[in-house]
Amino acid sequence: MDINKYKFWFFYLAVYTLPMYTKINNVLLVVFVVLGFLELIITSKRPSPKAILLIGWPILIFFGLATLASFRTIELQSFKFLENHWSLLFIPIVMLSEPKGFSKNRRNIFLALLLGSLSTLLICYGHLIWQIITEQRAFNYLVSTVGHNFTAIADTHPTYLGLFVITAMFFLIQDRTFPVTAKYVILVFFSIGLVQLASEMALLIFCLVFSYMVVHNMMRQRNQLIILILGIALCIFVFWSFGGKYMSSQMFTVDSILDEKRIERWEVSYQIFKEHPFFGVGFEKIEHARQIKYQEGEFSLAAQNDLNAHNQFLEYLSVNGAIGGFVYAIAFAFLFFLSVNRRDHLFTFLFFSFILANLTESMMVRIKGIEYYAIFASLFLCSFETFNDVFLNEKAREKSGKQNNISRMVIVKNDVLKNG
Repeated sequence: MDINKYKFWFFYLAVYTLPMYTKINNVLLVVFVVLGFLELIITSKRPSPKAILLIGWPILIFFGLATLASFRTIELQSFKFLENHWSLLFIPIVMLSEPKGFSKNRRNIFLALLLGSLSTLLICYGHLIWQIITEQRAFNYLVSTVGHNFTAIADTHPTYLGLFVITAMFFLIQDRTFPVTAKYVILVFFSIGLVQLASEMALLIFCLVFSYMVVHNMMRQRNQLIILILGIALCIFVFWSFGGKYMSSQMFTVDSILDEKRIERWEVSYQIFKEHPFFGVGFEKIEHARQIKYQEGEFSLAAQNDLNAHNQFLEYLSVNGAIGGFVYAIAFAFLFFLSVNRRDHLFTFLFFSFILANLTESMMVRIKGIEYYAIFASLFLCSFETFNDVFLNEKAREKSGKQNNISRMVIVKNDVLKNG
C-alpha cells in the first residue's frame, strides 16, 4: 500500500470539499491526517520536531492560544472547546514533515480549491434551477435568491465561499498552463457568482485586486481584463435590474458597509477585553459575557443568535486578552511580509484577503476558516528552500557544537600531557 499516494489524494479531496459540505470535508481531512501520521511512524526520514516548530510557529501558536482559552480549569469538558482547532496542530505537523512533496504539488492543491469552488457554485445554481422547474417559480428567482439563501444547499457561508472563489480566481489569472478559453469562461462565471453571494467584503476584496490588476497588468493580461470587465458589467446589470430587494437596496450602501449593529458588537468585545485585559475570559465564559453586554445594551438580535465579535482581532482580544491580540497581529504580519519579501504574489494576495475578511468575520473561530488558514499557511511554509535552510542550520549548529566539544577535549588532553 502506497500510503504517500493515498495521503495526497485524500488531501486533494479535502481541499476540493473545503468550500462545501463541512461533514464530508472533515471526514476527508481526518483520513488525510491519519495517513500522514501513519506514514511518519513507518518512515525514518522525517525532520525533527524542533525544525517543524521553528517553521510552523505562525500556525501552531494559534493552537496554543486555543489551548490556553480552553483550559482555564482542569476539566475533561474543556477538551470540547478544542474541537474546531485540532487542524491548527495536526495539519502543519503532517505537511511540514514532507515540505518538498507539498511544495512540489502546490499547483494541484490550488487547482483542487478552484474545482471545489466551481463545483459549489454549480451546486447552488443547479438547486435554484431545479426549484424553478419543479416549483414553477418565475425566472427572476434565479437572480433574486442571494446570500445565505443561495449557499444553504451546499452547507457553506457566503463570505467564506466568496473568499475561496476570489483566491481561485487570482490563482487562475496568474496560472499560465490552464486552457485559455476555459479560463475566460470560469472567470466570468466566478464574477457572476460573487455578485450572487452578496458578500460585501468578498466583493470589496475582488474590486481591490481587480484595480491592482488594471494598473499593473494592463497590457500583459489585457484579454483577461476585458473578459472580466464585460462579465462584471453584465452580472451587475442583470442583478440590479432583476434581483431582489437585498441586491437593489442594501448592497454597497453606507448602512451595509458601516453596519451600526456590527460596530455595537465590536464595542461589546472591546469592553470585555478592557475588563479582562491580560488573558481574556476564555472559551467557557465568552458567550455568557457577551450575553450580559448584549442585554445591557439592548442588542436583542445579537443576544438571540449568540453572535460573535465578527472581527477576528477583537475576538482574540476578548477571548485571550492582549496575548491573543499580539499573537494574531505578529503571526499574520510575519506571513504577509514574508510573502512580499519572496515576491510570491499568490500568497501575498491570499494572506491580504484573509486579513481583510477577518475585519468583518471571525474566521479563526469557524472550522472552515481554521482549516483554510491551516492548509494554505502550511503550504506557504512548505517552501523547500526555507524549510531546508532551517533544517540545515540546525544540523550545522549541531555539527559545530560537536566540533567545539572535540576541540575542547583535544585542548584538555594536551594540557594533561603537557603537565603530566
